[in-house]
Amino acid sequence: MSYKVSTATVDELDNVGQLINDYVRQNLNMPQWPCSIETLKRDYTSGCFRMNVVYTHEQLVGFAAWIPSYDLHHCTHGAVFIDFYVAPAYRCQGLGAALLCAIALETTRLGYTFMRGSALSQRASRLYERVGVRFGVNEYNVSGKALRQLATLAGKSLREIFQGLPTKEMNYQA
Repeated sequence: MSYKVSTATVDELDNVGQLINDYVRQNLNMPQWPCSIETLKRDYTSGCFRMNVVYTHEQLVGFAAWIPSYDLHHCTHGAVFIDFYVAPAYRCQGLGAALLCAIALETTRLGYTFMRGSALSQRASRLYERVGVRFGVNEYNVSGKALRQLATLAGKSLREIFQGLPTKEMNYQA
């Protein structure tokens, strides 16, 4: 399957809004997303969060939104996912991992040393569980060699990404 991951543009946020609406209905048991596209665009252009999108065959099928973070205990910068979603018809094909790799590349280029996310579904847990270290109930952290390994996989084929995913143990390697 061919795919493309990129940083979201303001023009893409109309379509992202449709995916967010699907996300909140499926994962948060809300009848619909209570926000407006205008508010999303305003907040995105102000820089209060970052977003990457994934396409297959020219169709937007997923997104990951994240914010910069700081770990006071280790005095290091990182990224925290605030939402991560792939449309149901495109799940279990590696697109979530492709998004994860693209953001790992972006965060390592910024000099960040970790990514952190929460899993709301069993499917998301499987990806995080495969590459990250679990702490808390549904929190996962990716750092060290594991983060750098994900970054090297950005833009590769889905098969190469799957074959090259880091192990949990790599999180403990400098």
